[in-house]
Amino acid sequence: MKLDDLSREELYEKVWSKPGIKLSKEFGMSDVAIAKRCRKLNIPRPPRGYWARIEAGQRPKRSPLPPDSEQALIKKVREFKDQSLKLPEESAPLHALAAEFLKAAQSASLGYDKKRIHLRERPFPETEISKGMVLRAAQAFHVLLQVVEPPGIHFRRSQSSYDGGHFRKGNDRLHFKIEEKLVAKPETGGRRQTYYANSQENTVPCGFLTFTLKTSRYGSSGLETWEENDKNSLEKVLAEMAKYICNYYMEAQKQREAELIERAKQRVESERRHQEYLRAEAIRRSKEAEEKHAKALELAEQQRRDDLVKAAEWWQLHQSVAGFIAECEQRWLAAQGGELTDEQKHWMTWARAEAGALSPFETGYPDPLADGGFDPASVAFGGPYPATRKFPRPPTMPEIPAPVVVKSGYESSSYQPPPPSRYPFWLKHPRR
Repeated sequence: MKLDDLSREELYEKVWSKPGIKLSKEFGMSDVAIAKRCRKLNIPRPPRGYWARIEAGQRPKRSPLPPDSEQALIKKVREFKDQSLKLPEESAPLHALAAEFLKAAQSASLGYDKKRIHLRERPFPETEISKGMVLRAAQAFHVLLQVVEPPGIHFRRSQSSYDGGHFRKGNDRLHFKIEEKLVAKPETGGRRQTYYANSQENTVPCGFLTFTLKTSRYGSSGLETWEENDKNSLEKVLAEMAKYICNYYMEAQKQREAELIERAKQRVESERRHQEYLRAEAIRRSKEAEEKHAKALELAEQQRRDDLVKAAEWWQLHQSVAGFIAECEQRWLAAQGGELTDEQKHWMTWARAEAGALSPFETGYPDPLADGGFDPASVAFGGPYPATRKFPRPPTMPEIPAPVVVKSGYESSSYQPPPPSRYPFWLKHPRR
């Protein structure tokens, strides 16, 4: 059995029942590969000295198998029910990534609006907030990381230097942005504003955080926004976001599993069709082979019949030539008093040799076994098939040409339709 064929529970039992060296021999791979597989499936491994304690007769406790990422994700989703996530105290330590984000945001300079920092670095969320909201944004980021990381959702750095990081699980991503919107300044002292309401000079940061999650780096694909305000506290906003993130990846996992099941069904259906095609192709080839075999047997029988007719014709031609030679000899003997000249003797020798070559008996025909009929059932399928003489066609048996089908009308090969008339110049170029 291969390592990949084991379920999570089966691999856990294997790891805690045999030392790594024995498992490496059993699966034919290194201990490092087995450890990598365990990390991927979140399977704890025995600590150092565990097997020595076993040999000493002790019974150390096993580390329990934690729920996998999907089970943890489902459990985490069920926990979010009309609750809020509290922010940590100002003096409390933050998540390592949130602490780095806080440090980077504090050292960032103000952007083009001179009111907010514009942080767009690959390890951190894309951020547009005022300096006074930096700690609050880092605390919110810390809370989200604490919630979504246990089920296997991690915040990863962007591959592009123009984008911020994103939440990722498998191949599914959610691009994250923290923003503090600008609002119009409240009118003071009854003075009239000199600029239009949306002018940068007449706006200030609102003091609330807005969070955006979207599935695409560009555009508004899968865009979801949560806004903190007087009626909706940041704690509730964070709980809603965490629930959305967990739900999103849970649904993505369900969709992926459904796609895997559908692809498996398609593979089964494709294999079934392929097997049907192979069976149909085998039947077709079998029929073709049977037809070819039958045609070969029929051809052999026909060729033997043709050889018989050709041999009889060659025999008649031989007898005719031999009779003509005998008649010539009788005439010469009668005309010359019973003696032939040397030239006549030489011609008679040549003519008799030529006449003998016309006889089918000179070739050993007929052989009852090789030239007669045969039982088609005795011939093996696919041959070898009975041999034939394949006599050349005698000159007295001219081959009948195939009938010529004469076509009439437009189908006749000798008929050529008249060329099309040219388009009238006066109609193509009328005067205007």
